[in-house]
Amino acid sequence: MNSQPLGSKPTSSAADESQPSPAAFVLRGASVSCLVQQWSFQPRTAQLVLYHQSRLPALADLQRWTDRLREMGYTRVRTTALAGTAARLAETAEFLAIQELVLLEHVEPKMAGAPSATTHRLLVSQYGKASAVDVAAFGVAWALEPQAIGNVCAATPRHRARGAGAPLAAYAISGRDGRQGFLQRLAVAPQAQRQGLGRSLVLDSLRWLNRWRVQRVLVNTPADNEPALALYEHIGFRRLSDRLRVYERALP
Repeated sequence: MNSQPLGSKPTSSAADESQPSPAAFVLRGASVSCLVQQWSFQPRTAQLVLYHQSRLPALADLQRWTDRLREMGYTRVRTTALAGTAARLAETAEFLAIQELVLLEHVEPKMAGAPSATTHRLLVSQYGKASAVDVAAFGVAWALEPQAIGNVCAATPRHRARGAGAPLAAYAISGRDGRQGFLQRLAVAPQAQRQGLGRSLVLDSLRWLNRWRVQRVLVNTPADNEPALALYEHIGFRRLSDRLRVYERALP
């Protein structure tokens, strides 16, 4: 989903940023596993990716995982966006909320209008340029590295990655899992905003999802990202009462 993070400046050097992230790996608990990957541009920050928030690790699992990550040299660990019981588990494990996200849904993708700007397929060879758009849009502290853009694409069984602008100035990744759709990432470079690129990419995503008979599309964005909220609501998304939070724990 489209999560524009807000956080501290990264501690990595330019040389660190140019290196590819290490491969993701799995930590196993008593009854559930968790994917771990490096946070983009921050080599000492690990991200815990819970496969299913309906099946959560035990508190002892979380403690064991953070101990393991500390031994590996990580100094911070962050979660993906959590809600409900998963969020309360993170808080019990001494994770602190560092970002609040608004969750929105669209239940009539068939009503999406036609994009006003031309979009094109985002090739894997363009992930580097898309990452540069991410850095310009969100700041390096929370932007996606090229490898992380690939991870977003792989997060759902089917995805659509589109770009806009020449040279590339905006991109979007949408995904679907059965009849459930997601707008997973949307980034527009500041100099290309208010030109209809973001709107066109969202409409393109909705039209693609509708072709596959998706009936519900979800997206999230930071609670203080008023331009994005206005864009989504203008297109027909509505805010849900649930709020998501990203959590972080320091590993001294």
